[in-house]
Amino acid sequence: MFKLFRVALFFVLLVSLSFSVPVVFAAASNPVRVHNGAFPAKIAFLHHNHLWFVDGYQPDAKPVQLTKSGLVQIIGWSPSGEWLAYTFEEQESFENIKELWVTNPVKHRSYLIEKRVNIINAHRSELPAWSPTNDTLAYLTSYRGQKEMELVSEDRTSLTIARMQKEKPLIKTVLSAKENLEDFTWEPDGNNLTVSYAASEKRPMIVERVTLDGQSSLLFSIEKEGVPGIEGMDQRSVVSMKWSPDGHYLAYFLHPNSGSTSADSNTIEVINMQNKRRIPLGTGLKYAEWFTWSPDSAKLAYIDGEGRDGNSNKRLTLFDVTAGERIVHADQKGQVDTHPAWLPGISSSLLFTRGPATDPLAEKNNGSVFKNRHIWMKPQHGNAKRLTSGPSTVSDYNVVPQINGNGFMFLRLSLDKQAFGSIYYQSLSASKPVEWIRGVDKDFGYYGNFLPPAFAVYQKK
Repeated sequence: MFKLFRVALFFVLLVSLSFSVPVVFAAASNPVRVHNGAFPAKIAFLHHNHLWFVDGYQPDAKPVQLTKSGLVQIIGWSPSGEWLAYTFEEQESFENIKELWVTNPVKHRSYLIEKRVNIINAHRSELPAWSPTNDTLAYLTSYRGQKEMELVSEDRTSLTIARMQKEKPLIKTVLSAKENLEDFTWEPDGNNLTVSYAASEKRPMIVERVTLDGQSSLLFSIEKEGVPGIEGMDQRSVVSMKWSPDGHYLAYFLHPNSGSTSADSNTIEVINMQNKRRIPLGTGLKYAEWFTWSPDSAKLAYIDGEGRDGNSNKRLTLFDVTAGERIVHADQKGQVDTHPAWLPGISSSLLFTRGPATDPLAEKNNGSVFKNRHIWMKPQHGNAKRLTSGPSTVSDYNVVPQINGNGFMFLRLSLDKQAFGSIYYQSLSASKPVEWIRGVDKDFGYYGNFLPPAFAVYQKK
């Protein structure tokens, strides 16, 4: 019942209070591949909410339209780059019941994986996810059913995997119709899943390991616990879990039993799985994209700060394992930080978006409060420096590091005149970026989070 109440309350808030500003598109031509020479990426992107694809490995290959109706949300590429997952709905619905599809845009093959998938767009912790090691997609479905001829008041949630085969996907239910099943994540080896169960009157918050055959074992539990600073409110569930690559730490958010409160603040923690010691890290918004481990498991980068607005009180922070599990603040006064992403390598640097803090209550309809944001880099040692620049009306978001560490891709938005954005590539050794694709949807997202991203990149290893 708590989950149903939370979802209902969330949608009321979304309708009545959200400053999410969908862009009203003027008539425009199709997207354009600006850089006709080969570039090392396959890119899926949205244009007018339809799915498009460009194979950058093929010189002069033009953008190809993959869907021509409805609304698409991109999930991402499989590890092999063969398959792209996305959700589809005929028209926008606050019920957020969608179809889950996978497509191979090169071989022109597509499969409907699931007709009913629950996606909560604002917080995205329940999105389908590819295994980190193979082309297996995991996802949650929820429904209200009947048990012994009586209406079930709790959501019953199932966890399912789809293994992509040469001919068709092999779909298998891992957990079926579980009460209070809240969230999941893949473990680093791609052979097991970690799932969380919300607290109930009968049991505490639980986190379990689940094999792909459905065998469960307890990882840890959290007894009844209040929300810091809010009398009478309890933590409800562990969500947006992220394993360190070495499997020694699990980072996560504690979701309170209030949809309104969770939209503004969630407790950030990491647990040392070797001694089961929980370490508080701060409070923030439970966006998976704002929460990432370095490739060597030495540091967790996350965005700390309360308030649902992405244009104020958002600070880049690091949890440093190698420095005695120390919290390191890497913010800059008067600025806001979002979208951290690590460059590859043991001595990796951190990329992120930074821009001036603005008044959360200011007018957002024209996006002016999100202007002048650019990509910065914090090296392993020393201060952060800005890598991209432009007029104050231009902003850069959704950075994607190049797998060889030589540069990065990002979405550039002109907030004053253009209805669409462009995907650019910036080499770390060059002074100016190169425009690859023009005509990518821009959306300020839920209170300026610029999520979900309007493009996804696959790079050959």
